[in-house]
Amino acid sequence: MRSRVCFLQGVVLAGLVAVMPGAPAADPVAGEGTATTQRSDEETGAAPSDGAPSGRPQSKSKAQPKSQPKGQRPGRATPGGKGSMPRDSSAAQQPPAVDAEGRPLPQSLDEWKNRLTDEQFLITRMKGTERAFTGKYWKTKTAGTYKCVCCGEPLFTSGDKFISECGWPAFSAPIDKARDQKVAEHADFSFGVRRVEVTCRKCGAHLGHVFNDGPPPTGIRYCINSASIVLEEEKANDASPPALGEKATPGEKPAE
Repeated sequence: MRSRVCFLQGVVLAGLVAVMPGAPAADPVAGEGTATTQRSDEETGAAPSDGAPSGRPQSKSKAQPKSQPKGQRPGRATPGGKGSMPRDSSAAQQPPAVDAEGRPLPQSLDEWKNRLTDEQFLITRMKGTERAFTGKYWKTKTAGTYKCVCCGEPLFTSGDKFISECGWPAFSAPIDKARDQKVAEHADFSFGVRRVEVTCRKCGAHLGHVFNDGPPPTGIRYCINSASIVLEEEKANDASPPALGEKATPGEKPAE
């Protein structure tokens, strides 16, 4: 009789445990330790130790931006790649530069050599220098405009020319009265000293050098090779009439 009563008490207790809310199911293999671990995982929000998803939804991680290719700036497409802008072909469509006579300028040293004399080629294209006191224009006083021997670009005028003791044609200013424009300037460290080389802006012909020891008002001396320039003499009808009150020279019409 006593054994039957104990059996009935065990059945009642088992039923009460089964219907209690929140009671963990008994694990016949792991026992109470597994149930305790699962409950603490749910309470802290951590993922279960066995890799199963927890009861709470997991937060979504932000998508990482794609890294730019090495050497490419952000926001710019790789040249030739998808989304790249079409290349500007206007530079390739520009007509070639021409000289004063409308001829295309040479594009190679061989072409320049065929157009120029040996002395002109050596000085203008190979940056040579003629001997002092031997040039054609070093002491000429003829009025006119000095042009580049390679392309015919006007560079200097006789009004800015002066006789210098250096032995080369000297000018106090270029034709446009501005430095580093029609007559370009470049640092020159040849022969172990620093000088300023001058070239024709249009065709790159070497002209000579510029120094800060010229006469006033500019204080500048452009020392130019005669072989780099050609003089276009001023015509008689191009001469400006004398100012009012001045006596006209023979052969000229007085100013009215």
